[in-house]
Amino acid sequence: MATTADVLADALERFLDDLDLFCERAHRASKRRALAPIERKLERAMQRAFRRQGRLFVQRFGALRGEFSEALNEGKWLAIWLTVTMETGQLFEDPIQVAARAALLAAGTSMARDLRAGEIIGSFDLKNPRAVAYLREHGAALVTRINETTREEIKRIVTQGVDEGWSYDRMAKEITKRFEEFAIGKPQQHIRSRAHLVAVTEAGEAYEAGNWIVAQDLRDAGVEMEKYWSTMGDDRVSAGCQANQADGWIPIDQEHSSGHMHPLRFPGCRCDELFQRVGSGG
Repeated sequence: MATTADVLADALERFLDDLDLFCERAHRASKRRALAPIERKLERAMQRAFRRQGRLFVQRFGALRGEFSEALNEGKWLAIWLTVTMETGQLFEDPIQVAARAALLAAGTSMARDLRAGEIIGSFDLKNPRAVAYLREHGAALVTRINETTREEIKRIVTQGVDEGWSYDRMAKEITKRFEEFAIGKPQQHIRSRAHLVAVTEAGEAYEAGNWIVAQDLRDAGVEMEKYWSTMGDDRVSAGCQANQADGWIPIDQEHSSGHMHPLRFPGCRCDELFQRVGSGG
């Protein structure tokens, strides 16, 4: 027969579990409120960038119209693509940097407040050396990756067109259609398009980086910190993210099971990283 102490212990354990769940949901809701306007603005900018890039490429691709009776020279269309990427680079990089700055600041400010870090490390701002380094290293490299993915899509269409003997008009139509899909897309679960994927991923990456920066600054100031990988808990969570959550609370300098230090584990990842001072609960 359970004693009064056993009943109280079970009740306390359930209460703490419920409190942990409440804190996770509160963190996620706060993050979504902060990121929603940032994501919408960045998505619209990415739509404009993809459409502009597509129009320029198809327009200049027309210079190769006369070669469609022969094998299309890959070097020529790649040269056109390189020129287009140079002319449209800022259309991608500038709004991505604006979004990253906003998400970094929102996360860092919220994290410092929630952990009462101000008295230890001061207020968070974008002059933080780690924030400066993140922004410096992130923007141009990301645009390069976006353009590489787009180039591979163009190559796939061109290769198929050459193999199947498409006319210039058909190939140009297929390329135009693909760029429009980048902008408005074919919805897949929580991702509406490639423009939306870029927005969700880059805003989310920057938000998680802002949290991570505050945690590292506290660690450097002598505060023992630990972290917890929090998933959405539904049937769409990948096995890798489930394994990371199963790690429980771990030291912030320890890798999760997947080898990642914090989310996002892949583009569009919906997971969050929670942080706390060692011994404060969890």
